[in-house]
Amino acid sequence: MAEQSWGEGYVVDLDYTHGYYRELAPAHLAFVTLLAGLRPAESEPGFTYYELGCGHGHSTALHACTNPTGQFIGIDFNPSHVQSAQRLAREAGIGNVRFLEKSFAEALEMDLPDAEVIALHGVWTWIGDEHRRQIVEFIRRRLKPGGIAYLSYNTLPGLAQVAPLQRLLAEHAAQLPGDRMEQVGRALDFAERLEKTGALYFAASPVARARLGGARRLDQHYVAHEYFNANWSLQYHLDVARALAPAKLGYAASAALVDNFEQFALKPEAAKLVAEIRDRSLAETVKDFVRNQVFRKDVFTRGAPAAAAGELEAMLGRTRFALARPLARCALTGATPAGEVTLKEEAHRPVLRALARSPMTFDELAAAPEAQGLGRVRLRQALFGMAALGNVLPALPRAGEEARRAAAGRFNLAALSRPMPGPADTLLASPVLGAGVPVHFIDRIFLGSPRNEQAAADNAWATMKSRGLRVRRGDQVVDDEN
Repeated sequence: MAEQSWGEGYVVDLDYTHGYYRELAPAHLAFVTLLAGLRPAESEPGFTYYELGCGHGHSTALHACTNPTGQFIGIDFNPSHVQSAQRLAREAGIGNVRFLEKSFAEALEMDLPDAEVIALHGVWTWIGDEHRRQIVEFIRRRLKPGGIAYLSYNTLPGLAQVAPLQRLLAEHAAQLPGDRMEQVGRALDFAERLEKTGALYFAASPVARARLGGARRLDQHYVAHEYFNANWSLQYHLDVARALAPAKLGYAASAALVDNFEQFALKPEAAKLVAEIRDRSLAETVKDFVRNQVFRKDVFTRGAPAAAAGELEAMLGRTRFALARPLARCALTGATPAGEVTLKEEAHRPVLRALARSPMTFDELAAAPEAQGLGRVRLRQALFGMAALGNVLPALPRAGEEARRAAAGRFNLAALSRPMPGPADTLLASPVLGAGVPVHFIDRIFLGSPRNEQAAADNAWATMKSRGLRVRRGDQVVDDEN
């Protein structure tokens, strides 16, 4: 199928997936700047937030409903995506979000408000140099001093082996008749047959071989957007930082929390080598060589100043935290880029027990009975360790939670009312975190079912049966709905 002319090499004849990305949440980005010791632009009240290349707008709409004091603007040039996003906003009754069907060039010419946050997920990789220049110019014009910019992108050196595979798939598909999905399927089939001939490229490129082997298990719409665009630009962090310099952006930290803690991010030998490098951008790039990084989640700021020690302590004291999962599932052992780590029970378990009672600010946590005897330094270390392992997340302030709860309820009702595309998790809005919480497919069935117990059971059985799913009791498959 020929590319539609307005797509400029981007896959537009297939919708992108309905994804959600927690790293874009305002509370998460604010915590990242706190970890970096920075004081970003004030974001309350009435802050403005842009998501560029917002797709179906799931992340934008969810963050808008859980941050009702902010104004959210999603921009995407695909009319199908924008229509879907606008429909979600209407169904969820979200009044503080709007979606614009505009290219980056068109958005530059619009009279739009300045913003505290500008975010884009993955887009940087899939567009050409001119579109990246337009994004930088948009940030230069619209991001306030001290504002936050978030970019995630495919990274070198980790994906160096995969670049030839992407080129092979895209070029092969371009020569084929049929619609996009047929092209994708036949191009993957060709590459798989080529690998089976013993082609030395695949033998010498285990990362590419693994990517090809896993492509069939992924959503094929995602595969089309990831590998079949005309542009697929892998980026060193060093080059991204230089590209953003005209917008006066400086690197702050990673939105992947674990990467901000040296003891978790690097082994001691590598950390010593990185410490020799005075240039921040080069140091981050060397870290990517150490970890063979394939994807980065970078947070930049436009001149956010360093916070004084007392100011930083006060900012931390006001920051609220919550458990990311039930207490029973919070492990003190986990895999990190530096290897498996085990945190000390006596310092970390009290933090989890306290937060299991209720979300708390750091100051409230320091006064909690469970944390007595730790002291603020050890408590901070324990809390950050729990955040690095994914047990603890930053939360929104207690003030305004009632209004957020009502807005989140409307969003969640709209999300549960939509057809279930498959067995993937559904992301519902949390008024505490200001972010999405994954709900398992089975839980989603019951949450979206009638309140009557028997009717809910009947609906769950019918839904699973229609999708070919089986219920097990121990080792036995249950075939009788009774």
